[in-house]
Amino acid sequence: MLRRLAASTAAAVLLVTAWNAPAHADALPAVPPTATPIGDIAGYPRQNVLPVWPDDPDDASIPIGVIPYDEIAPKLNALQKASKRVSARVAGKSAGGYDLYVVTVTAPESRAEAQRQERWKRRIEDDPVRARTDRQLLRDYKTPLFVNANIHGNEWEGTDAALRVIEEYATSTDPAIATILRRNRLVFNITSNPDGRVAGTRANGNGYDLNRDLTIVSQPETNLIRELAVDVKPIITLDLHGYVSPTLLHPSTPPHNVNNEYDLFIKHALPNALGIEQGLKDLGYPETQSARIPFRDDEPGVWDDFPPIYVPSFSLLQSSIPYTIEAPLNPRGNLTPAEKLRRSGINTDVHEVAIAKSLEYIQANRNQLIFDQAEVYRRGWAGEPLRDIPDGYVPGWGPEDDYRTEFPRSYVIPAGDRQHSEAAAARLVDLLIGSGGRVWRAGSKFRAGGKTYPVGSYVVDLHQPKRGIVNSLLEPGADITDRVSDLYAGPAGWSQGLTWGATVDTLWNELPRVTLRRVYDGVARGDLPSGRTDYRLDIQDATDLRAVNDLLDAGARVYRLADGSVVVPQSYRRLVAAEVAEHDVTVERAPKRWSGTLLDEVVVGYVGGVEVRDTLADTGFEARAVTPATLAATLTADVDVLLVASTLNPATLTAENRAALDAYLGRGGGVVGVDTAGPAFGAAAGLISVTAHSGPSLASGVVNVVNTGGPVTSGAIPHSFIAQPVWYTGLGAGVAVEQSYAADPLLAGWWAPAADGTGGQDRAAGQAAIVRSTTAAGNGVVLIGTDPIWRLHAKGLQSQLGRALLWASEG
Repeated sequence: MLRRLAASTAAAVLLVTAWNAPAHADALPAVPPTATPIGDIAGYPRQNVLPVWPDDPDDASIPIGVIPYDEIAPKLNALQKASKRVSARVAGKSAGGYDLYVVTVTAPESRAEAQRQERWKRRIEDDPVRARTDRQLLRDYKTPLFVNANIHGNEWEGTDAALRVIEEYATSTDPAIATILRRNRLVFNITSNPDGRVAGTRANGNGYDLNRDLTIVSQPETNLIRELAVDVKPIITLDLHGYVSPTLLHPSTPPHNVNNEYDLFIKHALPNALGIEQGLKDLGYPETQSARIPFRDDEPGVWDDFPPIYVPSFSLLQSSIPYTIEAPLNPRGNLTPAEKLRRSGINTDVHEVAIAKSLEYIQANRNQLIFDQAEVYRRGWAGEPLRDIPDGYVPGWGPEDDYRTEFPRSYVIPAGDRQHSEAAAARLVDLLIGSGGRVWRAGSKFRAGGKTYPVGSYVVDLHQPKRGIVNSLLEPGADITDRVSDLYAGPAGWSQGLTWGATVDTLWNELPRVTLRRVYDGVARGDLPSGRTDYRLDIQDATDLRAVNDLLDAGARVYRLADGSVVVPQSYRRLVAAEVAEHDVTVERAPKRWSGTLLDEVVVGYVGGVEVRDTLADTGFEARAVTPATLAATLTADVDVLLVASTLNPATLTAENRAALDAYLGRGGGVVGVDTAGPAFGAAAGLISVTAHSGPSLASGVVNVVNTGGPVTSGAIPHSFIAQPVWYTGLGAGVAVEQSYAADPLLAGWWAPAADGTGGQDRAAGQAAIVRSTTAAGNGVVLIGTDPIWRLHAKGLQSQLGRALLWASEG
């Protein structure tokens, strides 16, 4: 049954009146030094001869009947040669080393005209009240459209639609198209995943789904997408996918991200979606006579826009009107060549319609769209609360759509002794700035919220234009368990402010009274004590682990103390100083009478995927992939600890591989287990006496934890991250609890019990989340029920995983 009444062809529109100037209009920030100075901006076209790739007969695009990767550059070169409307550039490299192409299509602009366009674009964000009342801007500003194609490599046709539109607009003599190009800039990320396009895989060459990475930005392709979303400031963003039948297109179901100015989005998003739907009908194909618009057609949670990790949900927080467009016909699999070609042709037509209809909508609603984009920024500058959107605001809008947050006045990311990890703080600041946020630094010490902060502390004034993305990254989030019974996917809570390892303080009603200087990157300086002393490094971040592993690799004597920190004798000062300079770690004087266990270089064998591989790389461990089928060859004598993050069942191993595992465990090799696979292996191998329980697979978010101060969690942050939580009961003799879920475990996210009542938050409350023990054979065993690996997200938990590996390796 449809959740909503069928939407009419025009959404209700709220007329927004002019408001006061931004609260800090007298001190609007200067243009970031990373931005191109206005005087250096060239006109259009900006054409480049793109390098041509060699012919690849194995390109997975070929059987589908779409353009192979090696033919894209020649086509773009030819279009640039044929038309001054087309500008193409290599904007980066994929994980697999392919060129990433960004194309701008617009009417030619002189240098002066291009600089004027840039001034206007910046003015919309920096001085929105002035911008939206500027008659010349409203008349002549080129409204941007951004098309992101082929983010999933085996969803090909968005690239072909983009190239078709570029070719048509490059060569057309139609006056209507000439008008479009005088009034718009069309920016295309031609294939945002060339690795997957060529290989026929969803993921890129590193093995990542790029459409889950927008607030982690672990991949080069995602970095480019984020850069375009932030810098282009598109009015509409189209992310072209496949395959859902009938064609699926946003807007989405609730839950909606609580930081969005949703009234300014939905009043345009729904009518444009309806226009696209009509355009699909006009194609005349039986397969395009209807569309699925989740907001209109689906129950809450089926296809939501809650987490900001996707291109559309991230772009919505950038004040764009974004869409996922899922073309309807899957051309993969056991089909005839003719059928594959037919399907890919229809899909290309579908994406072309989405582009054309979105441009039509921009032209028909141009002034209101500019006004509303500026209004998002104006509300941010003014610090106004989110609007209460009345039921029926657009057809189908109801109480189930009401997701809002309360914005604090500011955040402080402390410097000095009040900061949990200087490196984590710098990384968080970089994420905020790279995502379009603005961060300042205090020029002197100050007092705010009843606390004293040292000079150099970061201040995030939330009276800023893109407060939505900033707050989405920093605020704890909300427990939405009781609001929806389903989610498209996780995470249902994320909060880099709580899970990335930095101390972040919230000031609800106060902006610190101190001189602030805007900064454009995070800085961690590290510290090395003077004089003759041994050196203690408290491992609280991945950078600390990299320093420890570098010291071991360089031959330094490194001792692990009972609390999990390490000490290096003063005779290795030169090596320690090099690590402080390289990784900006903070080293302090060791206790006068310290006692520790001498560490050796640690080799980790891991059973798991690319996220395990890259987490180990981030923390500096020498790592080796181990699979159930290769244990005999890979679990050799130099492996110190086995990290189990996917299924390893001793009962199903071959005799040879089982013998290798038995030999490893027999010599006291360490084991660290995560997710549900870790405790399953621990039980099957008889390594630890606990009973493991897990929540539902979609349970995810930020949890409150209690750390007991052992070698794994001493000094750890009081929050953790879950993606299917695990907890332990029935602890046997010798099992120590390192971390427990708090009495009220879920701070933000979704965690409901199963139908039989098991697996809920109440069952995990107060139970162990991380445990360790040592077997009679000397195996150090650690089980981690939270998730320090998932999509490389919870960077503040990587130190806990590293500490566990160091402790377990001593067996």
